[in-house]
Amino acid sequence: KLNNIEWQTIVNWAVTIIPIWFVGMTLYQRIYATRSPKEAQKAWFIAGAFEWPVMAFMGVILGLFARVAFETGMFEYMGFAPGGTMDAEMGLPLLLRTILPVGLMGLMMAAYFSAVMSTADSCIMAASGNIESDILKKIRPLPKGKKARLIQSQLITLGIGVLGLLIALQMENVLELMLHSYAFMVSGLFVPVLGAFFTKRGSATAAFWAMIIGGGTTLTLTLLSVALPFGLDPNIFGISASALIFILLSYLFPGRKNVLD
Repeated sequence: KLNNIEWQTIVNWAVTIIPIWFVGMTLYQRIYATRSPKEAQKAWFIAGAFEWPVMAFMGVILGLFARVAFETGMFEYMGFAPGGTMDAEMGLPLLLRTILPVGLMGLMMAAYFSAVMSTADSCIMAASGNIESDILKKIRPLPKGKKARLIQSQLITLGIGVLGLLIALQMENVLELMLHSYAFMVSGLFVPVLGAFFTKRGSATAAFWAMIIGGGTTLTLTLLSVALPFGLDPNIFGISASALIFILLSYLFPGRKNVLD
């Protein structure tokens, strides 16, 4: 029931999760692989149809199934009796273990880990490409030889992967880690992406500093555990700061090149 959830929770989830569909790299990487605007639109619609609502609602439905299974005692043989306590993230794995035969369970686990690795691979490769093309290329010339360029890309990819692993090891809750990553990405990218698509005065300078200020605001408030008004999420303040900076700099520096040029 909605009356079991505070309005702040609904607002925080909406501001953190809904904008992710505007900046999610899983959709943009399909656009990058197309050869024409028509193909790009088709790729966006097909990928979006599978990611939302199919995948989004599927997760909720499976979670509800796991909840019902827990309340009806299906997990009691593993020590999780109805009315007791259980980590919510264990619901789906326990449900699959209970209802699926061994062989099908193995295939399901293989598909599960394959999806996790595929997503991680996409995120790491996209981040590596952005660092090399959008940052390092602006600071110094890229290596001329293909082998040297490949080695540089591999080192960047390795560094990002190790950093991501270290961050993940510090988190005890997968949902909390996802919400933090969504919040940081949304607060930095949401406003610049919309500005690039729908405004005429938006500039690279405004987009760059909006990303820095927006993401930095959210990250700072989160790391310092600042008590915010009404229990609102730091992401709200990050997006607000990003929007303010983007609008201000778009009028001060319309159409200028990126500050790193």
